[in-house]
Amino acid sequence: MYLSVQFAARRLGVSPHTIRRWTASGFLPCTRTAGGHRRIKQEDIDDLAHLIGGSNHLAARLARERELETLVHTSIAVSSQLELPELLAEIAKQMTSLLECHFCAISEYDPAARAVQVLADYDDLGNRRPDTMRYAITQFPMSKRVLENHEIVLVNISDPHADAAEIAIMRRDGDKSLLILPMLYQGAAIGLIEVLDHVRERRYGRQEMRLATAIAGQAAVAMHNAKVFAQLRRSDRDVHSLCKAIERVTAALGTLTEQTTTSGLLQSVATVACVSLEAISSVASFRGESAGASGAAPAAAGEAAQSRSNSAHVIVSSAPCEGDQLTITVTLPNEAGDGQAELLTLVTTAATVALRSLATR
Repeated sequence: MYLSVQFAARRLGVSPHTIRRWTASGFLPCTRTAGGHRRIKQEDIDDLAHLIGGSNHLAARLARERELETLVHTSIAVSSQLELPELLAEIAKQMTSLLECHFCAISEYDPAARAVQVLADYDDLGNRRPDTMRYAITQFPMSKRVLENHEIVLVNISDPHADAAEIAIMRRDGDKSLLILPMLYQGAAIGLIEVLDHVRERRYGRQEMRLATAIAGQAAVAMHNAKVFAQLRRSDRDVHSLCKAIERVTAALGTLTEQTTTSGLLQSVATVACVSLEAISSVASFRGESAGASGAAPAAAGEAAQSRSNSAHVIVSSAPCEGDQLTITVTLPNEAGDGQAELLTLVTTAATVALRSLATR
């Protein structure tokens, strides 16, 4: 006779997670059904129960060891990831493995907008599913409760009291159970981890919930660190780019004083702005005249290339000149980095000096 994980756990007085860990390590032999569920022989359970005897000291010790082992392993795996995509994949891997579920979604919470942005959605094989959902927490009362009250919520498809919006999505996706955990950093919710079972409704044991909560906490710290790391790296990249841009501006400013007409000067200004800021295009305007320049912004390497968006970003700089305004409009392939707006102001100021000089000739 074969027993399920739940019956084996009850027989031995341990959590289902402990049974799964014992079977995974080979401590407790098991077979698998066609659906992938563990089944343990009654004889093996009886032998282990006899070994434990009338007390659960051995089981408790082994359970604590497995719990500590899981936490240490997970902490190392999660904290070693500083790139956000790899970190999200690792969090999902740990959660789906720990709870033997089929999908894990990780979301970021914006408290100012009271909105949640889904960052990634992975299946238990590590495949990422396309999901860019963003929603207001007022649309999903259970998610709102998790974020604001720092509660853990379990939703099963047959629960008549569950949030109708959550149930509708679960029915649409064919999910049977949803576990929602808050990611807390320094006492504030920064996001959600949602673990879904596609096959059956779930009731998680205390040890499973302790471990899941601990992993969610580790994930929150790791996500904060990954963001700080990304900001520092972007800052370093911006400083390097700014130094290069200053070199290009310094080399090109001389061409402004060489111009003999306003149209030629505007063309030179647009070119200097475009080249120095590695822009898609730039336009310089003064007293009804304008000139433009375009440039193919080189693809950045590594993470910078990955962070490029499909939308352009515009920065504008104006300065008074000869009773009028000189305006330079620059279109960038990315958001303006540190110092780029100030660099455009420098180009604009140099251009006004050249225009005044041209007017006195």
